[in-house]
Amino acid sequence: MSATMIQAKAQWKLALGGMSEFHEIVDHHASMVRRIASVYERDPGRIEDLMQDIWFAVWRALPLLRNQATIRGFIARIAQNVCVTHVRRAVARPAQALTDTFPDPAMPVHDAMAQSARVNRLLEAVRALPDSLKAVATLYLEEMPIREIAVALGISEGNVSVRLHRVKSAIRLSMGDPL
Repeated sequence: MSATMIQAKAQWKLALGGMSEFHEIVDHHASMVRRIASVYERDPGRIEDLMQDIWFAVWRALPLLRNQATIRGFIARIAQNVCVTHVRRAVARPAQALTDTFPDPAMPVHDAMAQSARVNRLLEAVRALPDSLKAVATLYLEEMPIREIAVALGISEGNVSVRLHRVKSAIRLSMGDPL
């Protein structure tokens, strides 16, 4: 059965209130939601709280799910909106070191440390972006096609492309890469 068929079947069962189908979707998309949340929040405990808020919002919004949106894009859009709201409501708090990135154990230690440093620099560069660019960057890093990003954020594909260009330029500059 194709991924689209599985999503359509799960979507139909969810509309009927199936809790086990909701758990399947949570299991399938949890890593994407965690990555989106970790762009907006540093503290692992707060990331968990933010993820719970996202999944609660997804559950509440399920009756609004339209056939034109994929479940992945639907969840990503809700995650982005919940995270942006979370950031806007947050009080100023001291920055904490990112602790949820682990180097690949198969790599030599030096290479793993270098890769971890690059990932941390990229994450910091994305965190420093304005919200409009941060949303596009996060979904792009989730390997979403431009069309799905446009649907998830409610903007045109051309606008997504322009924002992606700006994101790439800003990240190159912040990472010390000449344009």
